Amino acid sequence: MIQLNELTTYEHVTRRDLSREELQSLVESFPALLWRIEIIRSRIEYLNYCTIAGLDEKTTLFLKSADIRRKVVFEEDAGLLDGFMEAMKRGRDAETIIRLHRANGDPSWLKLVGWMPPRDPRHYMGYLMDVSGRVEILKGMLERETEMQLMIELSEMPVVLVDLDTKRVLSQNAAALQLFMYSADEFPGLRLPDLIHHAMSGVVHSLYEEILFARKWRGKVLFERKTKAVFSAEASVVALLLKDRRILRIALADIEATHPDGSSATLSSAADTGNEFLALRESELLQALEGQSEMSRILGTLFACQLPRFPFDAILFSDIHVNKNKVFVYSFGEPFANMAQGEMYSYKGTIAQDIERFKLDHIIVDDTIDSIKAIDWALFIPKGIRSYFAKPFYQRGVLKAVMILCSLKPNAFDSDGLDEYSILFEPFRRAVQTWRAGQRGKRTSRSA
Repeated sequence: MIQLNELTTYEHVTRRDLSREELQSLVESFPALLWRIEIIRSRIEYLNYCTIAGLDEKTTLFLKSADIRRKVVFEEDAGLLDGFMEAMKRGRDAETIIRLHRANGDPSWLKLVGWMPPRDPRHYMGYLMDVSGRVEILKGMLERETEMQLMIELSEMPVVLVDLDTKRVLSQNAAALQLFMYSADEFPGLRLPDLIHHAMSGVVHSLYEEILFARKWRGKVLFERKTKAVFSAEASVVALLLKDRRILRIALADIEATHPDGSSATLSSAADTGNEFLALRESELLQALEGQSEMSRILGTLFACQLPRFPFDAILFSDIHVNKNKVFVYSFGEPFANMAQGEMYSYKGTIAQDIERFKLDHIIVDDTIDSIKAIDWALFIPKGIRSYFAKPFYQRGVLKAVMILCSLKPNAFDSDGLDEYSILFEPFRRAVQTWRAGQRGKRTSRSA
């Protein structure tokens, strides 16, 4: 049997020894049409050969010819395709799902994905994939869902469907639930004004007017989460007709935490609240952590500073390395007593990835048992953790650390407690900086 350390070495060697021929074989057999655009020359080239049902011999012309796209794409989906093409022109990561007409009357479902390779700014990469088979599987699993619901579920972007006449939310995908922080049961009771910040009334009026004539609208909008935190996003709105019902499909991209006046969002410190007790606790904590460079002692000191209304059973520090797809977790508290310090996890599926994706200033999970995040089932639930509060910390705009307060009880944390949580923020940030400096010093000593 291969041991864990042997498996890690085996994977590393496999990637390194992948021959040019093997790589070419993988590209040629990839079940989608791979392409890349040379940005300077506006030239597209295809990296393999793959035909899409509904396009057939015209598959390679789909991205080149607006006339072909207009003829084969469902009229209701044209706005989605326009949004993708616009993002592609701007060099932004994008994806969408559209339907194509076929001779036999059944639609083909086409997924388009595009991205900028981080190490190659000269090109824009992407692929076209026929996902009709996956749609049919989902239809069988979700008989109550319409084709439009399937379309938003297959999208990784936050998407909300709204009745144009009543302004009530009809449906939403998992990404929208995560972004707005409402539960699936709460969303159906919301109206569009509940999601859009009140400062946007003029923009919303303009949106309604333009939708009536152009059937699509795009622009920057301020939205509001359940916690009343404000964020901005590029909203792509398309008017659709489904079973004689007028529907708005609202997809969000380029999400940024912000204030209604447009400035970057920051949480108020304990001193700003005017609560002298909290300010004093923060001052005492800063003093207690001064000079500490061992993570176990740092977390132990923070753990001892229990919050008056929101006590916690454990505290975690996630050391984030996005470029390496790694997160190293350090802990203090009885639930994690048997966990090794610095245990490594994949960045994908973590709290940190959700924070970065949706530009959240914090995350509160009321009950991990209801979660679909991989890290909750890999790390928290086995340790008995039922709820947690997570706060991100950035360095020069890059997510580097996440502090997580954990409880063995569900619903242990509330957004109303942000003033109390905030007394830990600055001490934690400074302590992590001191710890990193100590780690660099140790590496320098070993190399010498």
